[in-house]
Order: sequence, then structure tokens, then C-alpha cells
Amino acid sequence: MSDMGQIEYTPAALAFPIEAGLVQACREALGATLRAVVLTGSLARNEGSYIRKEGQAILLSDVEAIVVLHDDAPLPSREATKLLCNTAEQILAARSVRVDVSLSLVHAAYLRQLPPHIYSYELRACGVVLFGDPAILEQIPSFAASDLSAEDAWRMLSNRLIEQMEVAATAKDCNSDALRYRSIKLCLDLASSLLVLSGRFEAGYRARLHRMEEFAVTPSAKQLPISMEEFLPLVRMCTAAKLQPETVVDLGTNFAERVTGWAWQIWLWELEQMNGGDTRTTARAMIRGFDRKQGAARLLRGWLYAARRSGWVSSARFWPKWSSQLVSGLTPRHAIYLAAYCWHEARIGESGDAANALASVRRLLPVDGGAQVVTASEVAEQLVWNYKQFAMETRS
Repeated sequence: MSDMGQIEYTPAALAFPIEAGLVQACREALGATLRAVVLTGSLARNEGSYIRKEGQAILLSDVEAIVVLHDDAPLPSREATKLLCNTAEQILAARSVRVDVSLSLVHAAYLRQLPPHIYSYELRACGVVLFGDPAILEQIPSFAASDLSAEDAWRMLSNRLIEQMEVAATAKDCNSDALRYRSIKLCLDLASSLLVLSGRFEAGYRARLHRMEEFAVTPSAKQLPISMEEFLPLVRMCTAAKLQPETVVDLGTNFAERVTGWAWQIWLWELEQMNGGDTRTTARAMIRGFDRKQGAARLLRGWLYAARRSGWVSSARFWPKWSSQLVSGLTPRHAIYLAAYCWHEARIGESGDAANALASVRRLLPVDGGAQVVTASEVAEQLVWNYKQFAMETRS
């Protein structure tokens, strides 16, 4: 184990300070406008992990919550929301719990309008109402796992690969706790994406492992570009490492590299499935073709979000580049995903000249870091910044 200490399964003892701290922060900041506080994510499923160090519990998963306001209350600004998150983190730190808090402040209409995505499926199935209206989650439309789309599975996998890149690009130790944890999440969500495409997705890692074992023996599993005989044992080990970390699991020295390689193979395969199984064209052409099929309104919506996010005046210097990407058939999100794929190819040496490959990555990014960004790690940092700026907080 590293000097950070033993990774442990989140105990019930942590539930009270997390619940009390979140509710306290929200009630103090929002008062009578507050309708409900709903815990979501791995902590809501009781599947979080933490490290005990110097008398504090350091959670590896974010505390994620939906904060629902009454319909007549205005939604706070981005800055006010960030301040509320910081306040909640300080309250939890005073209770010996260190964690990043992510809060989404919404009206009930947001819940009613949620589409059939993995996020909304798990929120309805596993969300925990910590305060307020006990029936608030019934506002979310009910749908089956079979209603989840291949695109949603591919987006989830894309997001995890970029989050993995954020750590892998700068990690000095291939066995670091941060890289190991991100790699475990990548492996589990790679399995989840395959379950979505097979119509077997369920909420929770325990249930998904069972469904993955069922899927592994089907004829469809044998058609995948990765070996189930190698992948399934790793899914079992990663599930144990996530849910029963008191059991030491040796994932191997090249664990992160193996998982990342498999994930990119499935990423490309899923993209092919979204394009009718066409294996004869490039990832760039497939993404552009897929975006064009979704219509001009969807393409435009993504770039309008980027302009609002950056500020209409401040972003004006980027408009020529953004217009060119829009015309070529790329949304900001998919431009970033494609850049991540190109970065991966450059890093493993499959794209020839590494310098030209990295320059190609930078050209795809909505906002390029400029001449000072030259190394693979620096390009990765800029890519992750673009992801957080233009993709994390929107479905566009």
C-alpha cells in the first residue's frame, strides 16, 4: 500500500456527517427556497471509498447532490453555487470528512425533463432524499434499461477516459493511488457501457458485475474487439477493489495501461456501432457523420453553450475557429472527444510524427493553449481544461 493509507469501504458512520453537513450548508444558504436535497452517485448507492489519514476520512468519490428549489425561487449564479459547494466542504472538513462537493441547483422541471440517460436512470433508482419532499424523485420519468442509448454509453466511456487522462498524463508513479482509483472506475464504467449496449444495464456495481458475468458467455460478447476471458476477471477484481477494499487486490503493474487500451478499443467499436457498424472510415469521419445526422440545431446548440460559457465578448476571437468546426460537423463535446482519441494515438506512437499529432490535437480543441503548450502532458492538461469548461456541465 502507499503512504496514503488503507483504502476502505465507506461505512455507515460516514453517512451522518455527510448528510448533516450537506443539509446544514443548503438550509443556511437557501432558507425557505429549498425544496429538497438529493444525494446521488456512488455515495447514494453506498459504494463509495475513502482513505483514513491523520484522523480524517478522505473520500475518493465526490459528494454529488441535486438541490431542488421551489419553482418561484431564482436559481443561484455559478459563483454562488461554487461558494455553496465550498461551504459544504468546509462544514464536512470540520466533521473530519475531506471531500469535493458537487451540487446541481435546479427546479423540479429539470427532473421532469430528464431524458432516458444512465445518469437519470441511476438518480431515480438510487437517489437518497436527505431533506425535504420525500417524493421528489418521482418527478423523473420512469423508463427501462433497454431505453438507454448507445450514444449515452459512449459518452460515459469518453468522459471516464478523459478523467483517466487527467491523472495518467502527469502521474510520476504508475501505481499511484489516484491513477489506480481512476483506472478502477474506468474499468467498471467500460463494463457498464457494454451492458448498456447489450440491454443489461443495472444501477450499482454489485448488480452490474452479475449482469456482466451473464453477458460474458453470450455470442455477442465473443464479437467484441477485446477478450472477455481477460476482461471479466479484471472486472471482478475492480469491483472488489471498489466495494471491499479491505481485501488487498493485486491488479498488476500494467493495470492502468491495459484498461486504457481496452477502453479505447471499445470506444472506437461503439462509435462504429453508432454509425451502423462501418469499420472502413476514420474516427473523425464517423463523429462528424454522426453529428450531422443529429441535425443543425444540435450542432449549433453546443457552440452557443461554449459562447455563453466563455462570455459573448471574450469568446469572439474564437468564433472563426468554432464556425469552421460547426460547418465541418463537430460539436464542442465531440471535438474534445476526438482530440482525446488523437492524443492517445500520439502517446502510444500510432500516429507517426508525435509533434504533428499533438498539433492536430490542439487544433481540435475549442480553446488552444497557444505556443507555450508543447509536451504531451501540457496538451493533456489543456484538453482536460476544455472538457471541464465545455462538456462537464452540459448535455450539448
